[in-house]
Amino acid sequence: MRAEPTRHPRDTELLSARALTMRFGGLTAVDAVDFSIPAGRIVSLIGPNGAGKTTFFNMLTGLYHPTEGQLTFMGTDTFGRPPHQIAQLGMSRTFQNIRLFREMTCVDNVLVGMHTQLRGNMASTLLRLPRQRREEREGLQIARDLMRFVGIHSRHGELAGNLPYGDQRRLEIARALASRPSVVLLDEPAAGMNPQETYALEGLMHRIRDELGCTVLLIEHEMKLVMSVSERVTVLNFGSKIAEGTPDQVRNDPKVVEAYLGSSDGAVVAPSDREAV
Repeated sequence: MRAEPTRHPRDTELLSARALTMRFGGLTAVDAVDFSIPAGRIVSLIGPNGAGKTTFFNMLTGLYHPTEGQLTFMGTDTFGRPPHQIAQLGMSRTFQNIRLFREMTCVDNVLVGMHTQLRGNMASTLLRLPRQRREEREGLQIARDLMRFVGIHSRHGELAGNLPYGDQRRLEIARALASRPSVVLLDEPAAGMNPQETYALEGLMHRIRDELGCTVLLIEHEMKLVMSVSERVTVLNFGSKIAEGTPDQVRNDPKVVEAYLGSSDGAVVAPSDREAV
C-alpha cells in the first residue's frame, strides 16, 4: 500500500486556481475565479443556489475541463487533466448526490477508494502471489479502520444501500479518505443529516485535518456548520467571487448579505433548495 501522504507545512499552498472559468455555451457558470487551498486548514466555498460551487469543484477534480484559466495542484499543472490523474496526485471528493455502490458491502465500498494506491498487477492477482495476499489483508484492515474513524465500524458487512442516510454520507467520506489524500473535497456532507449528526460531522472534519493531516475544502448550505468549522470562507455569486475571509468577515460583508437576501440583523441565511450548477 502507498505510504501516508506527506504532511505539508501549515498554510503551504496546495492548490492554486487563477482566473478559472467555465462556460456552457452562452452561460458562464464560473467567471475568472482566483482561489487557493492552504495546507492544514478547513476552508469553505459557499454561495446561493446556482452560484457555481459544484461546477468549481468539478473543475478542480477534473470532471469538467475548464474553458480558461490556470490550475495547479501539488506543484503540477492540472488544467484539463482527467480525474484519475488528479486523484493520484492526492485529491479526493464526495458528491452532492451520494454515489455509493448500493449492492456492495460497506467495507467493499471503502476498498474501491484505494484503487489509486494499489500496487498489484494482473499476474499477481491471478496467481495469488504472497505480495498480493498481503496487500489484500492490509487493505481490508485500512478499510475497517476508516469505517471506525468515521463512526460506522459495526456496519462493515452490510450493504451500502441499507444504511441510514447519515451513515451513507459517512461511508462516502470513508471511501474518499481511503486514497489517503492530501486534500479532500466534501460536497454538502451535511445534506439530509439531523442536528446531532451535523454536530458530529463538525468534529469529524477537525479529526480529518488534525489526525490524518488532510486539508478539507467544504461546500455546504448549512451555514451554522460552515461558520463554526471553517477557518476561511470564499463566497461565489453568479459564478464570480464576491468575498473571502474569516467567517466573521464574510458573515458581515454587505455583498454577502445582499447575495443571500440576509435577515434584518445582517445574518447570512442559506437557501434551502439544492444548487443547480
